[in-house]
Amino acid sequence: MLPDTMSDSKATASQPNELGWQTPGDGSVACGGGRPVGCTFAAGQIAGRLDLRCPAQGVELSAAGTAANVLAVRLPPGTASHVDSWVRGRSAVAIHEPADSRRLRVACQWQVRQDPAAVTLELVLSTQTAATRSDGALAVDGRLAATEALIGITSGRQIDWIEPAAGSGRVDLPWQTLPATAAVCLLFRGSIGGKSLAMVVRRDEARQFFLWRQPAEAAAPFAVTGWFFPTLIEKGVLHRGRFQVSVGEAAADREWAAAAASRLSCEPPLLR
Repeated sequence: MLPDTMSDSKATASQPNELGWQTPGDGSVACGGGRPVGCTFAAGQIAGRLDLRCPAQGVELSAAGTAANVLAVRLPPGTASHVDSWVRGRSAVAIHEPADSRRLRVACQWQVRQDPAAVTLELVLSTQTAATRSDGALAVDGRLAATEALIGITSGRQIDWIEPAAGSGRVDLPWQTLPATAAVCLLFRGSIGGKSLAMVVRRDEARQFFLWRQPAEAAAPFAVTGWFFPTLIEKGVLHRGRFQVSVGEAAADREWAAAAASRLSCEPPLLR
């Protein structure tokens, strides 16, 4: 069974002036039981859109004519996938069961909030299998543009920034050599409407973290993938991991990005 935090299918709207997911008032986008499937949020100039039926599309962010795609969950291919979904305030949840030999049940919970950054999105990803043993690996992808990218490594309240080498191709991250308590922060400057975007992943929750730089003429010059969960999981064992994305002002982006990375690094690990 999935944890109780993901089992309440009661859909409620956010309170006035509270940042949260909104659903169409006419019910034009809905699934069984009237629970919402399509949802949006707005935080100042930043808008976000999510289709809970299609987690591979991720959250589409837009501001001032620019766009990015983040927190896209790459599910195993299968004919039957979307099982249930709901929205409650700051959380949007989708349950998927791809009909393939891996027999995974995947829960995706996208949470949105305001903090020192303009807006923070957190994906809590959970999976378990109905097979005796299965491949539990899942990928979370992101595609975006930026004028500059920085790599931050933090453990606790200290963060060290590294500027990646120039050129296209995969950028080497010191992932495998990091202590379990560390977190990696990728800071993309000039990404969304002139603002900066930071992605943060804990070393003890993700199995691998990759950054690619595409040719400058590409529509989304940067691509990010985080791999979660072991390639061998057993029936009845729940695995969970987090991936955070924050968007904030460019003028103080190192400060709020470091604060986001430190906060996630200092939190206790999820049930694994």
